[in-house]
Amino acid sequence: MSEHDTEAILERLPPETLLDSDHLRPIQAGIRCMDSIETVQQYLAHENANRNRTQVQDALRMRARDLRDEEPDDDAETAPVL
Repeated sequence: MSEHDTEAILERLPPETLLDSDHLRPIQAGIRCMDSIETVQQYLAHENANRNRTQVQDALRMRARDLRDEEPDDDAETAPVL
């Protein structure tokens, strides 16, 4: 995801708007739409500083982990196929 896309998400649904809900389902849906580790980190920082809810923090950390796992491995491109 480009930096522009990340900025658009933050503009349309800033952390204080998404994370203000007391309902976990809309928050989880918003988290699943995040395609940038940087975006997830910003939402996690907001959650840590404000509501500090373990379930939301865990969901954000899991999304960041999933995004890291989706990143292409540079070694995979150069490794021979056996």
